[in-house]
Amino acid sequence: MNRVITPKFIPTTTDTSVLLSGSKYVANRLVCIAALAKQSVKLGNVVDNDDINTAVNGLNQLGYWLSRHGNEITSSPRTLPLQINKKIYTHHSGTFSRFISAIAALDSVVIEVYGSDKMNTRPMQPLFEALQDLGVLVTSCNGFFPAKIQGPISRHQCEIDASISSQFVSGLLIAAGSTGNAFEIRLKGDVVSDQYIDMTIELMKQFGVSVQKNKNGFFIERQKGYCGGEFSISPDPVSSSYFLGLSAITGQSISLPFYDFNSVQGEAKFYQVLEQMNCEVERKGNSLVIKRTGPLLSLDVDMSHMPDVVQTLAAVAAFADGTTKITNIAHLAYKESNRIVDTATELLKVGIEVEYGSDYLTIKGDPACTHYHGTKIDTYDDHRMAMSMALLGAKIPNIIIKNSDVVAKSFPDYFEKMNSVGLVSSLC
Repeated sequence: MNRVITPKFIPTTTDTSVLLSGSKYVANRLVCIAALAKQSVKLGNVVDNDDINTAVNGLNQLGYWLSRHGNEITSSPRTLPLQINKKIYTHHSGTFSRFISAIAALDSVVIEVYGSDKMNTRPMQPLFEALQDLGVLVTSCNGFFPAKIQGPISRHQCEIDASISSQFVSGLLIAAGSTGNAFEIRLKGDVVSDQYIDMTIELMKQFGVSVQKNKNGFFIERQKGYCGGEFSISPDPVSSSYFLGLSAITGQSISLPFYDFNSVQGEAKFYQVLEQMNCEVERKGNSLVIKRTGPLLSLDVDMSHMPDVVQTLAAVAAFADGTTKITNIAHLAYKESNRIVDTATELLKVGIEVEYGSDYLTIKGDPACTHYHGTKIDTYDDHRMAMSMALLGAKIPNIIIKNSDVVAKSFPDYFEKMNSVGLVSSLC
């Protein structure tokens, strides 16, 4: 489905409030931990999107017990190991693909894991090599899905290259926490997005499993496994970024209730980037309130710790005075799309001046939109491409988002929420 953006902005000093669902990053980790827990778990404010529903379905296919009731997910302990081989579909979810591959290694039957055509092109080899270090049998298509995985884990020390994705490490940590054995994961090379590993470790601790970080990697002492409990998930920082970006572009005052100011997720600090661009941010109780009354300014910024809002920033930068340079983003080439090349390609189609390299984007902004024009935006099966490029329609008429339903991966009601704050759209 294609969707045309028709902005209807009348910025006011009155805050427009937007209540968002819980973080999919937290939910992806917690549904796995809940499945592995030895007592019941209850999760609140769980986003109802393709990624989380794919994870719940996949875990249940492996004999775990998860059920959804509205925005709550509850679990019951699995009582018996798998007795027959299984085949698990991970759709477009890179996170769940990495997590379930590690969890599959806990069973002794053959579990085949495969994803969508796009997911089957995303790298998995570093995780497969680490699982083989652990005594797990893995056969794959040259390090890509589909793959057959047969455990159980018989050794408890491995080495992992996390220079492409931190999800490899998080998946291993989550699985290791349920083995009942001491476990060591050694790192080789640089680690990208290590704040997501910190998130995994913090959530594991919430459910009774402690992880020690050291200069070589991670160590888990012999423990009893995950305990039960309740956890309410804070709104998603990346979903919040689109509304923060909209405020930066239009000057509309927007309030985001229950904002997690203490999140370990790097993207939760995106508002600080926008402050450098001349936005005004205020904390009111549990809400973040953002507005802009002066000109939008350009900046040079290292985005290595908040990769999933780079496209949001690129859209905002198109309307800033001067040239914005976004650096240290090489790992974006391995996301749902090549988020460096493909983002640059779509911005150029609108008439925005862009340069890019293997680890940077530069965007020359034009607050007057002198040479900008509407066009059809390709989304590359990438939900973040659709959501970030839609922001261009706040000031540029006739921006059309192709295959706009791809947002269902993480934020199914994205366009409805945007409609409520003035970025009106309709199917075309």
